[in-house]
Amino acid sequence: MIDVDIVGQLIPNPVTMLTQLLSTLILFLLMKKYLWSSVKEFLAVRADKMQEDLAAGEQARSAAESDREEAALQLKNAGTKSEEIVAAAVREAGNRKDEILADANREAEQVKNKAREQMQAEREAMYSDMQKEMIEVAMSAAGKLLAKDNGEELDRQAIDAFVKEATDGK
Repeated sequence: MIDVDIVGQLIPNPVTMLTQLLSTLILFLLMKKYLWSSVKEFLAVRADKMQEDLAAGEQARSAAESDREEAALQLKNAGTKSEEIVAAAVREAGNRKDEILADANREAEQVKNKAREQMQAEREAMYSDMQKEMIEVAMSAAGKLLAKDNGEELDRQAIDAFVKEATDGK
């Protein structure tokens, strides 16, 4: 059988324990003296870098938000501008329509006036021709009825006076 000292194994040797504690203390003091400032500096730089990254991210987010708002404003302005352009085009078309209608009305009025003038001239020419025909018929009838020559000029004047009276009383 093997003889194992369990109690000796459970309780450490005080000299070994003290040596280990002293060596750990020495290592700790050396690390604190030579490495702690570097580690602290490294951690500070790392913290600063993280802070800068956070600030840059926040700045990028606010810039993106600003760009989004600007794009929305431009979209709204484009919609307003397009509405203004359409309204201006409608007004221009209305004005052009009014001009075309006014021109057409003027031309129609001119055509009507010209037609009236032409009809009036034709009417006057017709009355004049009718008077001449009436005079000729009357002269012919008077010449046949009287069968004598009183003076054709006197007869013509009398018939002209009669025709004038008849046409003035229309």
